[in-house]
Amino acid sequence: MQQAIQFETVIESGVIRIPEQYIKTVPAVVQVTLAPVSGTSIKRGAQSQAGILSPDNFLALKIDTSNWRFDREEANERR
Repeated sequence: MQQAIQFETVIESGVIRIPEQYIKTVPAVVQVTLAPVSGTSIKRGAQSQAGILSPDNFLALKIDTSNWRFDREEANERR
């Protein structure tokens, strides 16, 4: 079993950079656990990207369908 490697890095556009000294020792498949460095926090905009749900994730979607034509026969037609 290999030992865990711990390092601090900055995530840039969703990319986690592995420091040079670890690149050759890191296996191809890893498990990643993200934790903010003490004294920092996850930004509100980044929360949904980090898998954290907020009330903004559940806003209703409103679509104006008044000009849409629906034909039940066409919808059920097999092609």
